[in-house]
Amino acid sequence: MTILSAMQRTGIPVLACLLALPALADGPGGLVTGSFGDQPLELTIAPELSDVTIIGNYADASFLAAQMEGAQGPVNLILTINGDLPAPGEMELMIAFARDMGRNWIGDQDSLTLALDDFAAGDGIVALKGTITGQVSGGPGSETRPVTFSFDARLEELD
Repeated sequence: MTILSAMQRTGIPVLACLLALPALADGPGGLVTGSFGDQPLELTIAPELSDVTIIGNYADASFLAAQMEGAQGPVNLILTINGDLPAPGEMELMIAFARDMGRNWIGDQDSLTLALDDFAAGDGIVALKGTITGQVSGGPGSETRPVTFSFDARLEELD
């Protein structure tokens, strides 16, 4: 059964549902795409595990993104950014593959470069868009791997 036929059967006006879609897209969430070594990843940002606090010019933002399907199995990515805007100086990127529990890959401002394209607050939501490039270390053999991730996130702003 399609969503459209279910809406028609229950009497929900189709136009009202279609008009609500842009409002849903403006809520918390987002997407992270890129590569870990030669492995492409596309992860969905979990709104309930992501937020940002802004005090004056200082920002403390973090989000968790996950990919549940694919050859790599479940993958979690956590990005934390702290510092003065528009160029926060501290960050940490952690990648965890479920098949390699306890063997996370980690990088920070010493091994990664952050380019922020957008960091804008409004109506309790902060748009955060940018790219991270560099290297992370860890894994089963304490290796180093190149990473490139672009993110387009909408995070809830905490007071």
